Amino acid sequence: AISDAANIHIRLGVYPDTDHSMPMQRRFERARSACTKIRGNYSQSIMVYDDEMHSKEVFSENLINGIHQAVSEKQFKVFYQPKYNITGEKPYLCSAEALIRWIHPEYGMVSPGAFIPLFEDNGLIQVVDNFVWREAAAQVRKWREEYGVTVPVSVNLSRVDIYDPELEQKLEDLLDINDITPKELKLEVTESAYSEDAKKLIETVQRLRDKGFEIEMDDFGSGYSSLNMISSLPIDVLKMDMKFIQNVRSGVDKDMHMIELVLDIARYLNVPVVAEGVETAEEVQLLHDIGCDIIQGYYFSKPVPPEEFVNFFEK
Repeated sequence: AISDAANIHIRLGVYPDTDHSMPMQRRFERARSACTKIRGNYSQSIMVYDDEMHSKEVFSENLINGIHQAVSEKQFKVFYQPKYNITGEKPYLCSAEALIRWIHPEYGMVSPGAFIPLFEDNGLIQVVDNFVWREAAAQVRKWREEYGVTVPVSVNLSRVDIYDPELEQKLEDLLDINDITPKELKLEVTESAYSEDAKKLIETVQRLRDKGFEIEMDDFGSGYSSLNMISSLPIDVLKMDMKFIQNVRSGVDKDMHMIELVLDIARYLNVPVVAEGVETAEEVQLLHDIGCDIIQGYYFSKPVPPEEFVNFFEK
């Protein structure tokens, strides 16, 4: 009994009973929020709900409650970051990634890092994804009509989208409405999504590929995909996690070897590699020399609104 007790870890969330007008259920919810904050932290057993936690909770609630208004009022804006092919002597624009921004009426520019994880946790990310798909598909058509240039755009496919029975029809409708092809609307899926529910995702992704969509595995190297299943995953592009580039920039030699390993895996799969987070000419040259295909990052441009993106057509 003693040995069993030694393995018990207690987590305790505390809400100070200072507001007696608050319903008891709400007080328990706040204590539970505090308790959740230390989940997985075995060095701390007690967390007290405080003003900072309250501010974050109110902020999150306001974002959740405001998402549909944000869509209807177009508070969400889609920015585009160019991708450049570097396989030849001179880099050239080959595609772009659509990235969401939120111009909130109260909070101003809200970082995607603040609302994307929040909406992924409660399933509302599908609302954001659908908005981005519509905007990106229309933008591909608009660029072609106004400038005679076809720029494929990559959009995110979240885990919750995989379970949407109307997913394929939604995407096909967007193609028809905007008179674009599947190859002009590329679909990005994170590596972690493959490892969490590989069977369901592979089935869905394979159907999309059969319809002509190209699938990019995003953040490759940041998750835990089993190497023995890599060859069975239906993908067309590997997007290398930007932390590899950041660590090489910081002088971490082993990450240079990891980049070379990712490139070897891509050659084995016969798919191109996109390196994200590239910021310097030295990094561009290094990636070119070791055989990387496409780069994306601040070296060429930060994500920009569509009216600024047209400058890349002239370049």
